Amino acid sequence: MASYLGRLRSAVRGLLGGEATRPAAPGPQPAAPAAAPSTVVAIGNNLALADGRLTFADEGQALARPESWLDVVEAAQARGAALADGAIEVLRRLAAPGAAQTLLPSDASRARLMALLRPAPGVAARLEELDRAGLLAPLLGAAGRAQSRPAIEHLERLAGEPSLANERFASLLRELRSPEILVLAELSSNGLPEERRGEQAQAVAEAVASRLGLRGEAREMLEFLLRERRQMPLVAFRQDTGDPAVVNRFAALFTAPGPGERDAPEEHLKMLCLLTVADLGARGPGALTPWKAEVVWRLFVDTYNAITMSYGDEVIARDEAAIASLKANRPHDIDEPELVAFLDGLPQRYLSLFDADSIFQHARLARRIGPDDIHSFLKQRSDVWELTVVTLDKPFLFSNVCGVLSYSGFDILRGQALTSRHGLVLDVFQFTDHKGCLARPQLEPLLSEVVAGRRAIDGLLDQTPIGRPAGGGASAPVIYFDNESSARYTILELVADDAPGLLYRISRVLSRHQCSIELTLISTEGGKAFDVFHVRKGEAKLSDSDASQLTEDFERTLGPTPERPAGQPAVDGA
Repeated sequence: MASYLGRLRSAVRGLLGGEATRPAAPGPQPAAPAAAPSTVVAIGNNLALADGRLTFADEGQALARPESWLDVVEAAQARGAALADGAIEVLRRLAAPGAAQTLLPSDASRARLMALLRPAPGVAARLEELDRAGLLAPLLGAAGRAQSRPAIEHLERLAGEPSLANERFASLLRELRSPEILVLAELSSNGLPEERRGEQAQAVAEAVASRLGLRGEAREMLEFLLRERRQMPLVAFRQDTGDPAVVNRFAALFTAPGPGERDAPEEHLKMLCLLTVADLGARGPGALTPWKAEVVWRLFVDTYNAITMSYGDEVIARDEAAIASLKANRPHDIDEPELVAFLDGLPQRYLSLFDADSIFQHARLARRIGPDDIHSFLKQRSDVWELTVVTLDKPFLFSNVCGVLSYSGFDILRGQALTSRHGLVLDVFQFTDHKGCLARPQLEPLLSEVVAGRRAIDGLLDQTPIGRPAGGGASAPVIYFDNESSARYTILELVADDAPGLLYRISRVLSRHQCSIELTLISTEGGKAFDVFHVRKGEAKLSDSDASQLTEDFERTLGPTPERPAGQPAVDGA
């Protein structure tokens, strides 16, 4: 008994001292296997990797600097690593009611949080960790919760590894100026009762915007999405979207006067479409069926066309508020008369397509432009390149630029072509360069040679399979001429199977029929090209005879053709 009590007292002393010991059993005992030591690697900025998870090297230092939560979450997202339990505990101790001011003490810290919300692999997991630590509520208010993880994960998949079926929606996501607003809308929608969503959307948006320092378009976009997020599925699946009246009523949601919506209707439509897709995808693997995806996509395309029909008619007015803002904030190297002269006569939609910095860059490109000059600017965002071209209008201009891009091996995703009433042309193309052609500095010299007429692009394309395909597309193109929606232009809508050099061949046909292209909306989604052209012939719209001749030429150039015998030359629309 005395021996037993002695062993018990020894065990209790071990427990009180922080080391659990067991009474020694009689006889020799095998040595217990040693626990594998944790692998801790310091990575700087008071951060460390512990067995592959992000944590703080010094928890006391992290607690003394509340903004350090951003450091550990950014590092976890950048490395694709989870947060360690110790880091979660530090975040839990930092979280407190009214802690937003200490967690986000500056505009820079709020911008860092918004960057963390951009759809990318791992974002949903980071948000769930913040929710587990109790940090989302202080950051976003009572609405901030991570129950939206399935929807956010669907956006992640679109941003990271889009499937072939989802590529058209993924391309919309890549186009957005502020995709983080989608994630913010998903988080802020939690807890909004359906029957009071409209009246509460403004209050929730204002509260979140106040915490995160959102202003102007970002705040208005968040409110719009919170208020209208249920509208697209209601129209898509409960109404006859083949009825133009239904589409026009839905389009009015984006074009009716309201806070901010008139300034960027296409952006609002894209956001609402993606929010709808994310919500459907969150319901499970079978919820977003191919049929539902197609219905949503067709509603998007038809609505997009409806809200852009009259864009070519509306030109920038010298006295509008946007011009006053640009003049007031112009850089010192651009004087006011130069800026006003550049904007004069451009389509109204130009102001909603480009931010102020881009507009100022375009104005610089337009300086001292001569009849055969072409001024261009090339930039890259992720894997997509964007080429901006400023020149003066001339026959075959648009098709020549498209031909140079095709000849260079680029895959044109989308683009904008705008012509002012004074003949100034601004073309913007987004394309991919999977073949690495831009490693060879040939684009700008070739553009200059072709636009000036010193080199014929059709001759160059004749030597490549791009310029003269073996046949047309797999299916006949869908061609529609509208002479009613615009007072000035005939609006041509064309849907065709995507193929190398397609846009070049389309624009070549238009130029060959003496059609001037005043405004273009180019989009390539899911293997299909959806292109809209605002065209005139001389000073008038196209006649029925013009439309008939163009249709025959398009069908011959773009439609399916039988495979030709080996060695027989192809017939191309160029």
